Amino acid sequence: MNVREVDPRDQRWAVNWPDYRVYFYDSNGSTFEYELGGADVVEVLQWAEAQEKMRAFVVYACVRRDGLGLVRLTGEDPNDPRPEAK
Repeated sequence: MNVREVDPRDQRWAVNWPDYRVYFYDSNGSTFEYELGGADVVEVLQWAEAQEKMRAFVVYACVRRDGLGLVRLTGEDPNDPRPEAK
């Protein structure tokens, strides 16, 4: 983990209530995707943990700017190789 002090004046925009996507992965590599709104990240994580049924999952925040983008918040896609350490 890298930690650094920041200047909050460099922020250009914020999304106070984003939607979230939760992707569940079963042992066959199949995915089950859901979009959640009207909740905060703690509620989304609680929902995902209650639904996991021994499946790996990834939680993303949705960012809609020039199309939909996803920012990973927790979990790892088992099909996505981990980036090499710097």
